[in-house]
Amino acid sequence: MVHTFPYQTIGNSKLPRPFLPLTLRYQNRSFKIKALVDSGADFCMFDGDLLNLLAPDLDLTTLEKITLGGIGGSARGYVAHIEIGVAESFFSTPAVFSFDFSPDEFGGLAGQLGFFDTFIVQFDRAKKTVLLK
Repeated sequence: MVHTFPYQTIGNSKLPRPFLPLTLRYQNRSFKIKALVDSGADFCMFDGDLLNLLAPDLDLTTLEKITLGGIGGSARGYVAHIEIGVAESFFSTPAVFSFDFSPDEFGGLAGQLGFFDTFIVQFDRAKKTVLLK
């Protein structure tokens, strides 16, 4: 399957960027977000509040804790095994949820582990599209 998504301008950003509509699913709950496709992100990473929405009864003390570093500094997160959906196709992956990472305009990052393992990702900056195969 091939999916093409147009770049979008979200929030205060004036530049169109490769945001995708994703569905996060954990057991019988799901939540739709916009995620930035980020080839520099090691993990799929999401706002910690999304984990509370997906799994309100999940005890965070039972999850693996991880500290990530990046251009914005460091963030502590919790690794949860979820499903991520693009269109109606879902794949299972560990994802990091952090209360230190709270993007106002979108819900998270689609990173290397899980997302880039599942799809061949082609950025076309001139056409302002991202292609997933």
